Amino acid sequence: MACRARLFYPRVAALPLTLILAPSSWGATQSSQASAGANADSGQIEEVLVSARRRGEERLQDVPIAVSVLSEETLRKAGVTELSEVASRTPSFTFGQQIGNQQEIVIRGIGTLRLTGSAAEPSVGLFIDEVYVGRRGTATPPLFDLERVEVVRGPQGTLYGKNVVGGAVNLLTARPSNETSARVAVSYGQFDAFGGRDLWEGSGYLTGGLSDTVAGRLAVYYRKHDGYSQNTLLNEALDDQDNYALRGSLLFQPSEALDIQVVADFSHNESNGQSRRAVDDPSLPGVGAVVGSGLLSDNVRESDAPWTQWEDHDVAGLTARIDYRLGGGHTLTYLSAVRHGDFSGRYSLVGTQSPPSLTDAANAQREKYTGITQDLRLSSSGDGSALSWVAGLYFLREDTDVVDNSIATTFLSVLGPGSVGDILDGEFIYDQENITKSSAIYGELTWTMSEALSLTVGGRYTYDDKNYRNRSECLDFGAQPDFVFCVAPLGAEVWNVRTSKSWSEFTPRASLDWRAADNALIYVSAARGFKGGGWQGKPGTAAAALFPYDPEIAWTYEMGAKTDWADGRVRANLAVFHTSFDDLQVEQLDDAGLTLIIDNAASARINGVELELSLRPLPRLQLWLSGSYLDSEYRDFTDSAGIDLSGNRLARTPEFRFTGGADYTVPLNDALSLGARVEYQWQDEMPWLVENTVFEDSFGLLDARLALQSHDAQWEVALFGRNLTDELYRVDAIPFLGDVFSRFGAPRSYGVQFTKTF
Repeated sequence: MACRARLFYPRVAALPLTLILAPSSWGATQSSQASAGANADSGQIEEVLVSARRRGEERLQDVPIAVSVLSEETLRKAGVTELSEVASRTPSFTFGQQIGNQQEIVIRGIGTLRLTGSAAEPSVGLFIDEVYVGRRGTATPPLFDLERVEVVRGPQGTLYGKNVVGGAVNLLTARPSNETSARVAVSYGQFDAFGGRDLWEGSGYLTGGLSDTVAGRLAVYYRKHDGYSQNTLLNEALDDQDNYALRGSLLFQPSEALDIQVVADFSHNESNGQSRRAVDDPSLPGVGAVVGSGLLSDNVRESDAPWTQWEDHDVAGLTARIDYRLGGGHTLTYLSAVRHGDFSGRYSLVGTQSPPSLTDAANAQREKYTGITQDLRLSSSGDGSALSWVAGLYFLREDTDVVDNSIATTFLSVLGPGSVGDILDGEFIYDQENITKSSAIYGELTWTMSEALSLTVGGRYTYDDKNYRNRSECLDFGAQPDFVFCVAPLGAEVWNVRTSKSWSEFTPRASLDWRAADNALIYVSAARGFKGGGWQGKPGTAAAALFPYDPEIAWTYEMGAKTDWADGRVRANLAVFHTSFDDLQVEQLDDAGLTLIIDNAASARINGVELELSLRPLPRLQLWLSGSYLDSEYRDFTDSAGIDLSGNRLARTPEFRFTGGADYTVPLNDALSLGARVEYQWQDEMPWLVENTVFEDSFGLLDARLALQSHDAQWEVALFGRNLTDELYRVDAIPFLGDVFSRFGAPRSYGVQFTKTF
């Protein structure tokens, strides 16, 4: 498999496409298309409402922020149930995953690759109904029964309770309704692997009034598939899934002034684990140790790992929200929530045994997370007065326990104590605990200076206090008690240390927006964001375990335009930005000790363009094209080995990305219509690591859907296909000793879905 491509002419050809990229609103426009509502009949693009500014729902085109929206209808039609599928449809958004609790979200080149330390924070925030989730993979449920997904790009903090440096993804669940309705959807499909692997999926909801003042909603979700990879040694399916989830919500409205909503959710997911495969590292001469000595199969979806692997994952949450409308139209909002995640899993690091590998190596992780949120804010009425504002107090407590266990055996152990075999034979354990207490005061004020011109200023002061414990333990497999090393990196040293530290930051934001015309908004903004400090998750010594890294700081300067054209049939939203980083937290592999090191090693800069376009040339035809161009580099970066990496591109950051598609509905007769949808997602070549030695080739994914539906939207039968060209691409890559140990994305899948609405 080629892991790197240097074909420059496709980039030139792609440039005109990325300059007409697609709409932050394209997802939301699909619901009117499917229901053949008033907007479809008029040929206009549907208005999109967002709550990104915490001032109630606003028109997307009135919000001077770079935000993309995926509506409920788009999520359903595209079969979106995971964050990776949101990322592929959003400009400047990339996603990777090493293991179930290690989701790697990068927006505009800003992201945390692995949360190996219990005190580490993500650069991009994930929110569920405005509740922050600090450990994305551990405490994130599947995506189902959502009203919409909002992706806000750039630093946030003056509006969102928790500060984030790269952006925010907000999952908004569907609210209860007093009007009774229900929907059930069932699908069956197959993955195009090993003669076909079954895929079953089902979802449904029921909502309605329980009394004059109380409404309820119950939603369920189920997904099961046999796995599209195989362990040839143990004869087990890998990359399989058995997932179920449910969510219940109650909405109390005892008076016109008071809304109380309570939401509880639980989900469970289990599998036999992931398949990891060694391919040759093209940046080094010759063939790597594993690939060169021969694997049992040439199929990249087959693993030779001798280890039993698994993932077991439980997520639960409880949220209470009170909105009280005060005199004068002001609204007092109180948000109280707890989110809990419990994950355990093990995966093979090299995907094969020893020999041909020097070592059989596996990594097991156990993570427990509990986050408690308290958010109190007051917002102005939004009645058209010259001043509108939001002010709030925020508190977050996170308890995170992580046990990281790496185990290895090797045929070189016969060489005896102190040998290479002794280094690679054994087991080490990191046991970490962290308690984070984050308090903040935040606010934002908008002054409408005239009908066309508004100035917004805001700020946030955050105080973080963290208490951290790190314990190491080293176990030896050999009979010799006098080993010199037991599995790098620990050697013979063990420790149990505790430490604590606090940080504080002020993060301002200012923007000026000009309503150039009724259908055109132009804005400029500047915002400062930061990500909190922490400690090493896998240090090599007790001294390293006690040494903290500091917060990273970023300034983002942005200019954007939101425009509608051709009597509402064309929508084009543009953002141009520059981000400057100081004290960038960079994760590096220390080859000498085989440790992962995070330090404030670099400064960086990122320039980018994002453009989203939505077209409705015919009343029942919707077209969209969205994408981004990112020019990123480390400006001042010397790694742990003393190598100058200044000028390298930021890891996991492709230069070009775009998504394009079409949705067309044609009436067949008075009762039936036929809907067709096609979507293509393309990503440019990108470096996996800061060294810029191993790249992922550019690749594209083609999805399609053909649906027969009733005009009254009471039922639908649809054929669907995903990754129809069976593109082979990676979602994680770890280079070592001339090989790249790779995890691959899902192959082609296809199936049929039946949906009934009541």
